[in-house]
Amino acid sequence: MNFVTLFLRMKNVHLLKDVGMIPYILHRDYGVESTMVSMKNEENYPYLNKEVGGLKMRFLPGNGFSPVLSGMRYVWDNAEKIDVLNVYHLNLSSFLFLLIYKFRKKRSGKGYLKLDMDLKGYKRLFMPNPVGFIKRRTMDLADVISVETTVLSEKLIKKYGSKVIYIPNGFYAEGKESERDFNKEDIILTVGNLGTYPKATDVLLKAFAGAAGGNEWRLVLVGPVEKSFRSFINDFLAKHEYLKDRIIFTGEIRDKERLKEYYRRAKIFVLPSRSESFGIVLLEAASNGDFLVTTTGVPAGRDIYNDGKFGFIVPPDDITMLSDAFVRLMNSKADWGSRAAEIADYAWHDFRWEPIVAKLYEVLKN
Repeated sequence: MNFVTLFLRMKNVHLLKDVGMIPYILHRDYGVESTMVSMKNEENYPYLNKEVGGLKMRFLPGNGFSPVLSGMRYVWDNAEKIDVLNVYHLNLSSFLFLLIYKFRKKRSGKGYLKLDMDLKGYKRLFMPNPVGFIKRRTMDLADVISVETTVLSEKLIKKYGSKVIYIPNGFYAEGKESERDFNKEDIILTVGNLGTYPKATDVLLKAFAGAAGGNEWRLVLVGPVEKSFRSFINDFLAKHEYLKDRIIFTGEIRDKERLKEYYRRAKIFVLPSRSESFGIVLLEAASNGDFLVTTTGVPAGRDIYNDGKFGFIVPPDDITMLSDAFVRLMNSKADWGSRAAEIADYAWHDFRWEPIVAKLYEVLKN
């Protein structure tokens, strides 16, 4: 099988996400001839040397106009040699790539569309305008469509039938089994682009302030901070001076081992987002034994939290309910070490890339 992922915005970090891990594991475990096709967006792609060693990478030449034209030319020239063309997102480029592929691939061949869709994206699919029309035509052109959450797969299967499959995102794992020894601390952790509207960092800070009285729990926020949000932080800390030493902004952490250490130390991981297509940080947290707290704006939360056994879900923007969830967990008498091992084991068996890609391979093969 010749499997080509056409993703023009590829950076090194994408190689350990769905864009890179799916073709890599197809190649490593099933002998698929996998090729990544992109513009060259960074000087170096070090993960190609170790973490996804053996995965082919092809960089397209620029054309002076639009990268999409380079992608279209690639599909036109190579369609006959591609057994599966994998594209991402419901947008004009995916429509054009699949349209050319179907026109040029006279025999067989599958177009695989990975949606990376959130609830807003589902609504936009059915807009009665040219944008909605292009999105629906893209869905029609694809032979296999995967969506990352059961909430959306249930909706889409009703509209598009069995060519829609539930393929969640996974986490990158080294080693042959989940880790079981955890030494958890009284830390609430979040990871993301802090201060952007979708991430609702303002809600998180207010909820933590409402729960932090009478205890010594800390809130650790990992990620770059939006410049426009810095004034909010300053005002917030001026009003809550007693929390200055208990709210820690680390900045962006690119070192995987250093970030993993924060995951391993935290008892609670919170993703208070107003909207997410998936929220892969939830998997990274669960794989390190963190109890999850997220919102209904993160549809993957319903799939990952195991019917409430390993997490709480609250409405977006509900400061009171988020704060109450923190208080309940802060006062928990649970054995956090044993709980962490159980959460990590669950994530290992259900959300590693290996079993996820195994399911996708069977669909593509058959």
